[in-house]
Amino acid sequence: MTYYVRKVRKESVRTKNGSTHEHIVGVVTTSNSYYTNKEVVDSIAASSDWFTDVEGEPKATIRPLRFCPAADCLHQPYLTTDADRSRRNNLENLPRG
Repeated sequence: MTYYVRKVRKESVRTKNGSTHEHIVGVVTTSNSYYTNKEVVDSIAASSDWFTDVEGEPKATIRPLRFCPAADCLHQPYLTTDADRSRRNNLENLPRG
């Protein structure tokens, strides 16, 4: 199955050293369905494909990371997009929904 993401949901989290930053905790697809990060990771593990969908931009592949790449942050699972020429199609830059 293939899913296309247009929006994200974020929450502020506190790291081990006391600083805070935002994390994506779930995504909203083009069919307006909400999925948590864990549901996306489980779906990818079951061979589904996930992409961002931004008008006028290439589709960016969504993939899981075990933990947030920020220092002292253990948020998991973490979602990211494969790097390409566009920043607009990155998960972090999608509108909130």
